[in-house]
Amino acid sequence: MIKIRYRNLLPFITPVLFLYIMISLGWKTSINPFFNSVILIGIVLLLSLLHLFILFKKNLNKGYQSMIFLSFLILMISLIFSFFQIFCRNEKIADIKISLFISLILYILICITYFMRIVYVKIHNPAFIFITSFVLLSFLGSVLLMLPASTVKGISFVDAFFTSTSAVCVTGLVVLDTAKDFTYLGKIIILTLVELGGLGILTITSFFSYFFRDGFSFREGIYISNFLNKKTTNNVLSLAVKVVMFTLIVEIIGALLIYFSINRDRMKLENPLFFSIFHSVSAFCNSGFSTLSQGLYSESVRFNYWLQFIIACLLILGGIGFDILFNFFTYIWLTLKKFFYKIFKDEYFRYPVHIVTLNTKIVVFTTCFFLFLGTLFYYISEYHCSLSEHTSFIGKWVVSFFSSATSRTAGFQVLDMKELAPVTILFTIFLMWIGASPASTGGGIKTSTFALALMNIISLSRGKSRLEIQRKEISSESIKLAFSIIMLSIIVIYISILIILCLDPKQDILSISFEVFSAFSTAGLSLGITSNLSIGSKLVLIILMFLGRIGVFNIMLGLLKNRIRTHDYYYRYPKGYILIS
Repeated sequence: MIKIRYRNLLPFITPVLFLYIMISLGWKTSINPFFNSVILIGIVLLLSLLHLFILFKKNLNKGYQSMIFLSFLILMISLIFSFFQIFCRNEKIADIKISLFISLILYILICITYFMRIVYVKIHNPAFIFITSFVLLSFLGSVLLMLPASTVKGISFVDAFFTSTSAVCVTGLVVLDTAKDFTYLGKIIILTLVELGGLGILTITSFFSYFFRDGFSFREGIYISNFLNKKTTNNVLSLAVKVVMFTLIVEIIGALLIYFSINRDRMKLENPLFFSIFHSVSAFCNSGFSTLSQGLYSESVRFNYWLQFIIACLLILGGIGFDILFNFFTYIWLTLKKFFYKIFKDEYFRYPVHIVTLNTKIVVFTTCFFLFLGTLFYYISEYHCSLSEHTSFIGKWVVSFFSSATSRTAGFQVLDMKELAPVTILFTIFLMWIGASPASTGGGIKTSTFALALMNIISLSRGKSRLEIQRKEISSESIKLAFSIIMLSIIVIYISILIILCLDPKQDILSISFEVFSAFSTAGLSLGITSNLSIGSKLVLIILMFLGRIGVFNIMLGLLKNRIRTHDYYYRYPKGYILIS
């Protein structure tokens, strides 16, 4: 009976522990005596003993038992590390607070993950859960950003909600100066929201589910495949682990490259390592947040072309899609393996045909085409305008390449946005509308959507009744979905521009259109009017960021799917023909 009571305590301990951490971080100056390292050690020790008692209980569910064991392991590692610092390295007790906080945060994340896993298995609408996760994460982020310790002078709820949504939806639009108005804690909260929003909280859930699964059900496999945009349920949990691990590896490599590319003496940074980590995560997740007041246009990094090239590569990797990257790396690995067998073993290695899928070919070709087109356009249109301050030949091309990459996916800018020519602004709007690739951290209508729609138009103009690419017929469902996404995006963007024009009639229509396209495409670029908009206009942009990140079609699917009667699919009406042209 006692062990059963211990087990029943866990659902109540998690929210109380989260409230404790939030208060201790948010009001650390006023009630600091109640939140010291001794109390933290006591909390971690009691939690470890509680989980140890639960582990000795028999007939536990395998998934629950694995969750308890993983939590116990993390807590014990934190305790051992803390005692090692105190007794072996003679460090002060106050210096171990960070490691204890990290262990408690990881513990809360594991508990939430286990709870989320139970919820999305029981609910029969994965799209609804996907939408709800982003909304709840944005609200939670806004509450954390409103903590007194998160900002320098305080923040309103609308501005906190706008910033949190921009981070979760990896947009990059800001109403406050991230460098000056947010404290170190506030920047960490923004960075965490960017990481969770870029990967998706449900991808994180699947990642942890991999470690305490008990042979997940077929229904759970279907739901996770929906979250990860997979057509099959085979190894979806393994794919989630690959996505998270690949993201962490790329972000670590990117942070190291950024760290060694910056001039730390010239930039006068308090923490160059945090600067590198922040911009690496922000770049790969395509968010565009920066700890510099003017972003990458700041004078200290404006002419650092090596830094710009590194961040541009991170933007492209994050915006091209995980499926595409894994498929491409598989092809490279098998090609190298074939070469190795031929040279060193004198054997012929036969790998499966069609390693590179049609989807990969379309996405890679479209991405490269828009990168090349954008680079060439920026170089020509801005050569005598905003590019004139870059005197070197290499500098002009690197800045043009960076602008082409960031316009479709992220909110970094290395050009003076106020000096852009009108034709460049219109072209940037077009690139933002196209956006990144499917199953990536970027937004927009997606490159494959635009490519399918364009190729279908060409196919119809040639008199063909179906779309065929490389001896494969594209399904009518994909073509219908592509045109639906395009039409929905145009309708939503047009309505939003009308609403903001009514709420802020003094603003220029071109600037409003730019902000609306940027918010919907989660591109994050701005002409500088975001902070001057009214509360109503900011709420419109918040809704647009949600719609752009989640997808208008996914929202409609989540709201209307359960209302569709399945027997409607078992009959067909006679065909009706409507004059189009």
